[in-house]
Amino acid sequence: MSVKAILSLVVLVILIGSHEATPISDALRKVEDLFVKILGQTENVLSFARFTDKYGKNYENKEEIKHRFSVFQDNVDLIGSTNKKGLSFKLGVNKFADLTIQEFLRNTFDCSRFGILKGSHNLTEKITTPSAKDWREAGIVSPVKDQGQCEAGWAISSVGAVEAAYRKKYRIGAPLSEQQLLDCSTNNNGCDGGAAANAFQYNVERKLNYRSFYPYVGTQGKCRYEPSLVGKLIRSYGVGVSIDENKLKQWVASIGPVTIGFHVTNSFAFYEEGVYSSTECGSTTKDLNHFMLVVGYGVEDGVPYWLVQNSWGTDWGEKGYIKVEMGKNMCGVAAYVSYPILW
Repeated sequence: MSVKAILSLVVLVILIGSHEATPISDALRKVEDLFVKILGQTENVLSFARFTDKYGKNYENKEEIKHRFSVFQDNVDLIGSTNKKGLSFKLGVNKFADLTIQEFLRNTFDCSRFGILKGSHNLTEKITTPSAKDWREAGIVSPVKDQGQCEAGWAISSVGAVEAAYRKKYRIGAPLSEQQLLDCSTNNNGCDGGAAANAFQYNVERKLNYRSFYPYVGTQGKCRYEPSLVGKLIRSYGVGVSIDENKLKQWVASIGPVTIGFHVTNSFAFYEEGVYSSTECGSTTKDLNHFMLVVGYGVEDGVPYWLVQNSWGTDWGEKGYIKVEMGKNMCGVAAYVSYPILW
């Protein structure tokens, strides 16, 4: 029996009957013994087996299994030690738990190399802001996407902002194509990253096809933009660089969802719930390596936060969302903000 077959059998049997309160059958014990022969005696063996099955992990050989298990143990230790600190957030095992920080950060990029566009719109008037805001309640926020192995946060967040603005203004949906931006936006770099403001600039010039015609595949391909099948053209966009968070709050309250740059570090990878903060991340434009969509703000257990939609699927964070601590420019949340303006 191959290593991969043994691993699959171990996971299957474990999932059927490995709860602590359930007696382990002789068959399961034999399979467990085979697994232990590969990974050795440790308390995390069964957890790792459940993890590989839940997220469909496939490893090539014994050496890779041992390596991934070692990485998994390191990440479990990080998660456990962080949670013991009693912070305002908790980490948890998720689909990134068998990746090293270097591998995980391959899905991010240096935003600063795409330049800082100023945009052609500037919202300067003061806005009275409510104490809390969640644009999901208004029904204008698009569902959470999963960018996969492609660093498409810049494209997904910018499309999300345009779709929200369209629903807010016209009260109807217009599902637009993130893939078109990956394939056709030459002032960005496809799956190697880009900037949300650059995506808005493309949308000013070209318009976007609907997602049904140009669906997301998560790899950069040949541009097949069809001018006769287009979404609503945005006329301009605004950009804020290193802005005050009170101004960001006004923008979110009045405009709707806006895109932000963010500095992702290793603890962010395993965010599960609560109000996230970090002492490891930077706060300037040169630190940013990911784009997301702010859809609101609020207070949880006395800690103010930004409500942010990520693009790593609903099996990450709070069903695809993260609450980021407000008031400290946490991880550069206000370092590079942009929003679209419709006709």
